[in-house]
Amino acid sequence: MEKIATDTYSFERIREGGFVYVDKTAILKTLADGSIGTQFFIARPRRFGKSLAISTLQCLFEGRRELFKGLAIEPEWDWTKTYPVLKLDMGSCQGDTVAAIEEKVSLMLCKESSRLGVPLYNGSSSSQFDMLITDLAQKHGGKMVLLVDEYDKPLLGHLGKNDVNDVRDFLKAFYSVIKTNEGMQRFAFITGVSKFSKVSIFSDLNNLNEFSMDARVATLFGYTHEEVKANFPESLAALGGKLGLDAEATFAKLVQWYDGYMFEENAEPVFNPVSVGKCLSSQKFDPYWFETGTPSFLLKLIEKDPVDVDRIEVSQTAFSVYEPDAPELMAIFYQTGYLTIKGARDDGEDRIYELGFPNYEVRKAFCESLSREFSRLGAGEHSSLLSQMVGALRNDDVNDMLDALSCFFANIPANITVKREKYYQTLFYSVFVLIGARTHAECWTNRGRVDAVVETPCGIYVFEFKLNGTAEEALAQIKEKGYHEKYLRSGKKVTLAGVAFDSEMRNLSDRRIETA
Repeated sequence: MEKIATDTYSFERIREGGFVYVDKTAILKTLADGSIGTQFFIARPRRFGKSLAISTLQCLFEGRRELFKGLAIEPEWDWTKTYPVLKLDMGSCQGDTVAAIEEKVSLMLCKESSRLGVPLYNGSSSSQFDMLITDLAQKHGGKMVLLVDEYDKPLLGHLGKNDVNDVRDFLKAFYSVIKTNEGMQRFAFITGVSKFSKVSIFSDLNNLNEFSMDARVATLFGYTHEEVKANFPESLAALGGKLGLDAEATFAKLVQWYDGYMFEENAEPVFNPVSVGKCLSSQKFDPYWFETGTPSFLLKLIEKDPVDVDRIEVSQTAFSVYEPDAPELMAIFYQTGYLTIKGARDDGEDRIYELGFPNYEVRKAFCESLSREFSRLGAGEHSSLLSQMVGALRNDDVNDMLDALSCFFANIPANITVKREKYYQTLFYSVFVLIGARTHAECWTNRGRVDAVVETPCGIYVFEFKLNGTAEEALAQIKEKGYHEKYLRSGKKVTLAGVAFDSEMRNLSDRRIETA
């Protein structure tokens, strides 16, 4: 089978080692040739190939033509022109304090100056950065190339903390050097996970081309369907053989698990490249993207402000006013890859984006993290309760299912004030996703919006919740609004469930169940 690199993001090592390289150089040329600008910023989720793109650009500007043999850019690039490349890996510069971050930044600059053969003077990290750019350019004919990987990594660990603005101000001063030395840069490329507003981090970089949601580079990171089929035919065939599936069914399962990311509303969806690579290499479906776990700060944010994570609409401005000290929750979830674009429409002078989970891998792993965070259950008890709920659904025993669900709510710590119905709805949704039920939250009908609909191979369950109300009121609302009527022709048994929550008890207080 093909050699698949799953532990390196070095273009040189991939090419020299004979590993599969999905050719993205035609898109990189669009940026690198100077025809549409010279300074670019693109935000993408973690583990989407940003570091590999940085490595590829470094080899390109250093003129290492032998590594590009057979790739789209090789006959199109002027290999007679080479430039010194200053590469900043800000992912290596995380710290608990601003002083610790600056110390690591200075160490990184020292290593780069040694690699490039230019001196590094004493001073602040900003002044060292400034002189390094100047000396590199002067030493090599007046121009150099700047590549910044994971520009926001030092800041992300401080979101929600008291010192977040101190870290922001440090990075703002450090990155301002890029603007003041613009004339010495043949090309500059900055990547990261988050797209903070220009006022926040890049206030001086008013000429920075922000391409995070630009159709021209929408498939630069991630693999399209055709790229997977063309580059991994043997691995796909072997995976299908192991699963006992034909080629079409094998690919469909790969799509279900790892595809679905869209970075522009009209763009082709792409696979997560790391998940696909590890799945085809190990010949096993697992949530590889979640190996490092869901960031705790995201779970804390959604715990404070529960939302319907199944279907979300946000305006375009939500992606452009993102500030470290006042993060826009949905912008964070989109930029970190937990949600993706599902569609868009114009609403007056604004653009409205519909966001949702990209695929099964993200939906399932996210809901598991969220349900454990909300319920505070240990792994063993969490798994046992899920198994109980699966059995209850198979037996069409709604009461047993709700009894098990009560155990999730019973563990909510007393110091958490639960006064919002959305908190219960979010945990309810997460648990039902985990047991494999087709679950929809906030489902619209022609007469209103039902709280949740759960569908199994044999039945459909329509749920309405009331916080500090009664189960009779919830059931009556289902009937009065006819929330269940559109499911009556499904050929499945339709069950109506009114559920009451008590904020003082922090649990289900009553339920009323009827068959439609």
